[in-house]
Amino acid sequence: MIIGNSSSDIIKQSILEVAGCEIHTAYDIELQNNPNSPIITTPPGDLLCKAIFFLKWQPTNDEVTLRQSIVDLIWTVFQDAIAYNFTSIAFPTIGYESFGCNIDILIRTMVKEMKIQLIKTDLPLTIKFVVKSNQDTIYNEFCKQVLTTQEGNVKLFLLEIISVLSYGNEFCD
Repeated sequence: MIIGNSSSDIIKQSILEVAGCEIHTAYDIELQNNPNSPIITTPPGDLLCKAIFFLKWQPTNDEVTLRQSIVDLIWTVFQDAIAYNFTSIAFPTIGYESFGCNIDILIRTMVKEMKIQLIKTDLPLTIKFVVKSNQDTIYNEFCKQVLTTQEGNVKLFLLEIISVLSYGNEFCD
């Protein structure tokens, strides 16, 4: 599954663009039918995945609120992965720089919460953070955070950081 943030026009439009016109239309129809839904699910379109999940998530500058919102977001993503029996989750990172929040806290909390959920659920999931090749700061922070969490029960915690030029043809559920 690919996770997109429907509150971020940059992320949403980037995913819809590579997924294709059919998925853009499917998204618009689903949004029109369920304007208050916190999650909009579409087929994969031109992407090599089983589904695209657009979740409403708005970052904030308040560190406590930011951390809790990330914890809630990751919990929701894991619940969807369990419900649909997915084996991998991909998070495109395009637009992270424009969130207006502390990127270090954002990434550190995401990686930490992913580890917690993987251990709690005991699922053999692969988590992929898809970073564009020009996002050196984002890529380096993910590398740093993934390496600092590699202790203890590592077998349950598989994270991949993929640096790509575009989001097309990424393998995920």
